[in-house]
Amino acid sequence: MLKLISSLSLFLLLCVLTLPVSAFTPDDAELSSLLKRNYGGLTSWEAVMSFPGSPGVSAHIWYARGRWRQEWKAGDTARAVGVNDSVVAACTEGGFALSPLFVWMPSDPVSTWKSWGVDNATRGYGFCDESPCFMLGAEPGDGESSAVFLNNEDMSPLMLRYATRDGLMTIRFSAYRTHGGFQLPERVAVDMAGQTVEASVKWIAVNRADSEALYARDTFDASPCAVPPFPFDVLRDVFRYPAAK
Repeated sequence: MLKLISSLSLFLLLCVLTLPVSAFTPDDAELSSLLKRNYGGLTSWEAVMSFPGSPGVSAHIWYARGRWRQEWKAGDTARAVGVNDSVVAACTEGGFALSPLFVWMPSDPVSTWKSWGVDNATRGYGFCDESPCFMLGAEPGDGESSAVFLNNEDMSPLMLRYATRDGLMTIRFSAYRTHGGFQLPERVAVDMAGQTVEASVKWIAVNRADSEALYARDTFDASPCAVPPFPFDVLRDVFRYPAAK
C-alpha cells in the first residue's frame, strides 16, 4: 500500500510539472478583473516628464480616457491637445510629439492590447530585467512579437512592444511608486528605429484632470510657437502610437 501511495504521489507530481504554463496563467476575464481592481479607478492624471539628456526641457501632460493636453517648456511653451494618436490642435507647424505615457494604461487594457496586435492566446511567465513577470503575447526568448509584460503581483506594465510601419517600438516602464493609491512609473524609456529616449516622470495629480476645458479645442490658444528641442522632434517624427489591427 505504501508503495502504491508513493507511486501515485510521484505520478501526480509529474503531471503538475508537465502541465503547460498557460494552465496556471490568468485568462482574459481574470486578467481584466485584476487590472480593473488595481487600475479601474484611475480615470485621469497629471504629470511632468523631464529628460536627463535634455536639461531644461520638460513636458507637462494632462490625460483623461485617451484625451490629452501637453505643454512642452524649453524657455518658450509649445501646446497641443489631442485624442490618442490624433493631434486635434497645436501651436507648432508640422505636427506635435506624442508621449509614451499615452500607451501606459489604456482603457479596457486587455481588449486594447489585443487590438494592438498582442496575441492573447500566448501567455506565460518569464523575466523582465531579471525580475519575474507575466508575459502576454510572447514566450521567453521571443524578442519580436507584439507583447505586454506585467508585474507578477500588481499587474503594472513593465514593458510594451508592438509593430509599426517603421519597425518595432519598445517602451519600458520602471521605478514604480504609489501615488494616489495607484502604482505609477517614474521612469520611461522608448526604443524606436535605433534611437532611445529616456524620461523621468513626476506625478502631479491623480483623478483630478477631468476638466473639459483642458482638452477643448474652442478654448485652446493656437498662437504660433517655436518647436521645442530634442527629444520633441524624435517623439514627433519617430514615436508611433500602436495602430489597431
